[in-house]
Amino acid sequence: MNVPKEPDTELARRDLLLNALLSLSPDMIVTIDRRGIIQSIGAAATTMFGYSGDELIGENVNLMMPSPHHDRHDAYIARYVETHEPHIIGVGRKVEARHKDGSLFPVFIRVAEVWDGGEPLFVGLLHDLTEEERAKAREEEMRTAMQHMARVASMGELATGLAHEINQPLAAINQYLSAASHQLSEKDADIASALEFIEKANRQTERTGDIIRSLRRFVRFTGGEKTRCALEPLIREAVDLSLLESEKKRIAVELDIPEDLPAVRVEPVQIQQVLHNLLRNSVEALSDAEVPLIRISAKPHRDTHVQICVEDTGTGIDPKLRDDLFDRFVSGNSNGLGIGLAICRSIVTAHGGTIWAEDRPANGARLCFAIPASTEG
Repeated sequence: MNVPKEPDTELARRDLLLNALLSLSPDMIVTIDRRGIIQSIGAAATTMFGYSGDELIGENVNLMMPSPHHDRHDAYIARYVETHEPHIIGVGRKVEARHKDGSLFPVFIRVAEVWDGGEPLFVGLLHDLTEEERAKAREEEMRTAMQHMARVASMGELATGLAHEINQPLAAINQYLSAASHQLSEKDADIASALEFIEKANRQTERTGDIIRSLRRFVRFTGGEKTRCALEPLIREAVDLSLLESEKKRIAVELDIPEDLPAVRVEPVQIQQVLHNLLRNSVEALSDAEVPLIRISAKPHRDTHVQICVEDTGTGIDPKLRDDLFDRFVSGNSNGLGIGLAICRSIVTAHGGTIWAEDRPANGARLCFAIPASTEG
């Protein structure tokens, strides 16, 4: 039986420890010299990059990098050795790495410098982010799908009212065209009156088209692409979409939006969904209000954000729900699913913002959210 010899020097013991680390670490450990040549590499290189350790020892580490770093890495090292100004040393960074087959994948890399007999060595620890990125992408897909389903559900709740709202311009179109037809059928046809009726019918047609286009934009499936947007038209369209004509006649709606309000970088439909959910909550809270009022205001917030608030003169926030208001399946409406405000929080958080609720000074509630202002000019 062969028994391994005991290491008789401190250097031998260190080599054993290094080899153990290189073979056991789930992340890849690599050491290179000042020329970028690989001196040692962990066993994880096989699973992470597709190379065996023997294939990489003595090769330039830029073999595992895509352009432009592949072509510039030697210059990076030379610059550091000359100036000692760190750009990645001591700083963790997410980068792309190149597999043996040429495919790219994300890694998180940390680099440290050590000295060996007056010569610098660089030790890198690489963690494969592929699974984390996939999980993040799946989570984003699920969040986007959930938001889409919530928008479709919102439209389902409004279906009866919207059918009535669309029916009104359709009925008007029918009346105007009948009147125009009657004018034209007379012996002494009044062409001017007939044309006026036709023009009125045309305006009602445009109104119907606007309603349908707004609904299609709202319920369409979106991948969450953010664009630079002015908030005022976004807010006005959300109000037009979320409140039926009969509700606008019963509820006073005030807008307080300064002209110099900063633009934001958002996914417009998602922010309109937040506004839609907050507005529908206000409409429900105002069902028995003596003086029904909804006020939407916007203003800069803490220099870097824009704050939007929806407040009403309704029943206010139930103290029992205050702490859990934005959790899933929590609802003050007996007919609600309790996902509206949870969706709002999810969207606002994904935009880098915050959302909160507070009591209105007189009566009612105020729900606010703040999202980052656009940094573009």
